Amino acid sequence: MSWQLNSTKPIERIITGSLCYLVRDGRVLLIQRRNPPHIGLWSPPGGKMNPGETPQDCVRREFREETGLTLRDPELRAVTTVLHTGMAIHWLLFIYLAADCSGGLLPSDEGDIRWIGLDDLDQYARPAADVAMFAHVLRGGAIREMQFSYDAAEQLIDLIRDTE
Repeated sequence: MSWQLNSTKPIERIITGSLCYLVRDGRVLLIQRRNPPHIGLWSPPGGKMNPGETPQDCVRREFREETGLTLRDPELRAVTTVLHTGMAIHWLLFIYLAADCSGGLLPSDEGDIRWIGLDDLDQYARPAADVAMFAHVLRGGAIREMQFSYDAAEQLIDLIRDTE
């Protein structure tokens, strides 16, 4: 069975992944994406879960692959469902926050990596769902579940459900 959401392309697959906002000294580490979705936008490092991985194993591996850094104590902050009708994909993403890491920052094939001051974030184009969830990720409190949908032009259609 496929799910169709305001699109001629039915959503037929679910991709599970994890990403992490590394925040320290008033800055967050973001990557300017070279690959879809959201090419050219700034987002936290992360990626697709491999078979047998836990969400935390995934975020540690992806973060190290994309940045050269090893996360210390990433904390789960949100679980998001992102429906992308243009790509006909349903993403299930585990969103983490970390304040510490080890290792040295390395260049990435995924995109340019930059420490960005929290006060300067609005100068960097980011996916709308990331903007919508970032305050919660920083704030603390209960793990939050959110659901977003994007159209074929990668415009946010709706924040469908927000459990806060």
